[in-house]
Amino acid sequence: MMRRLRTHRPGRDGRLASNAGFTLVELMVVGIIGAIVLLAAFSMYLTSMETWDISGARLALQRNGDRAVKRIAFDIRHGDTVTVAADSTWIIVTRTIASATDTLATYALTGDQVVNMHDTVLTSDVTALRFFSSNGAKVWISMTLVDDMGTTALPYDDQRVEINSLAVCRNEPS
Repeated sequence: MMRRLRTHRPGRDGRLASNAGFTLVELMVVGIIGAIVLLAAFSMYLTSMETWDISGARLALQRNGDRAVKRIAFDIRHGDTVTVAADSTWIIVTRTIASATDTLATYALTGDQVVNMHDTVLTSDVTALRFFSSNGAKVWISMTLVDDMGTTALPYDDQRVEINSLAVCRNEPS
């Protein structure tokens, strides 16, 4: 004897019934999952924008500090002696030509700015500038820059960059 399996029953009008469409519960579950996915994506977007801003601030600090240190090192290399102040926050670079000593450059920390002898600001947001020299020809330059992008109440957005360099006087007194 052979049995037939019925998978669908005919409806009242004689057609086969189907389960087409979604129930309200299914729609609510899909809506909640979609909202969670959208919130996660939006949160990731906000976090990446914050990281972008912080990275940009750090890069700007580093670029400005590096440019200032390179300028100071350039003048030191073209001098023949360097005099470092007792507090290590300023230097005088001199060059002797035909028994006459001239000041080639001076650099100092004034407030939060590094200025040269013409009062030109090389960079700002500097919290520490130190020069060290044991022989008057080789100079260690150390600069710390700090930028508070947002507010002082939020320390996570503060940026700090330390730049260190060594410069040696290349010219010999004539």
